[in-house]
Amino acid sequence: MSNRTRILYVVLVASLGFSAGSGCQRSSLRQDPHFSKDSSASYYADNSGQTPAQRIESLGQPKKRVVVLDFWNDTPVLHEDMGRFAADELRRGLFVTERLMLPTDVSAKTSDYVQANSKIKVDQLIREGRRMGVAVMILGRVTKVVFRQRGDEVGLLRQRQSLAGVEVEVKAFDVAAGREIMATAKSGEASSNAIVAFESSNLASKEYRGELTKLAIREAVAPLVPDVLRSIEKLAWEGRVAKVAGPRVYVNAGKTSGLIAGDILKVLSSGEDIFDPATGAFLGRTQGQLKGTLEVMDFLGSDGAITEIHSGANFQEGDTVQLY
Repeated sequence: MSNRTRILYVVLVASLGFSAGSGCQRSSLRQDPHFSKDSSASYYADNSGQTPAQRIESLGQPKKRVVVLDFWNDTPVLHEDMGRFAADELRRGLFVTERLMLPTDVSAKTSDYVQANSKIKVDQLIREGRRMGVAVMILGRVTKVVFRQRGDEVGLLRQRQSLAGVEVEVKAFDVAAGREIMATAKSGEASSNAIVAFESSNLASKEYRGELTKLAIREAVAPLVPDVLRSIEKLAWEGRVAKVAGPRVYVNAGKTSGLIAGDILKVLSSGEDIFDPATGAFLGRTQGQLKGTLEVMDFLGSDGAITEIHSGANFQEGDTVQLY
């Protein structure tokens, strides 16, 4: 092959290669969905329909203070500390999410707020929640406990299965609005298999039944955690004005609650409690009037914030604060 022929051959191959490569690129562009898809929807909202600002705001809500009262054991099975164990399981499940604040210095129990007809003393419960400065009060009840055994009746070594089943109920109350926000029930079971010689007294003891019942309670309480979280996170976070000192306003929430420097808080007057004139039953609390806004400048103590007045006036201790 002459030099001229060789040069023409190389040029031809290079030209064909460039054209083939260009064709592949054009084909990949046509098939890539990102070049034909209108991305405005994904930019402005996710699958939940929230804008980025709304999504970030929901993720950045300060932590709400929540009290879980010891459950009421409304069964004839009087295992020691059953109600406390059930409440501790719910507290533990909520605590590990790191999305709530759970005060531990609470001695009240669910049974303290239950009337003889099993109705909740809502007005008394709400007053106690406000005294403690919490957002949500959670009550629980163990409604049923069943324990059974089955297995071989004859033989030197006998297969024995023990079963425990429980049913629990939970109610959550919004302290600010004075209303019930969630009511649900779950059940759980636990079993144990053993090979025993003749009859074993250990499998029929109160202690053994109690331990198996606690395992069933754990199974019943675990699925309550996401339900409780969803109901609480629908509520707007609220704090309180703790003190007013000239241009500075101190708030009863800070870093531990999840506030950050630069947050703008709106201040509202305390709402008014409304009661049924015929029965005297507590119906709820009205929304307060907007007074102005504050800007978080610094933090104080274990969970307090120092703010400066951004707009408005006439702020008072006890006024409600919310994220703007």
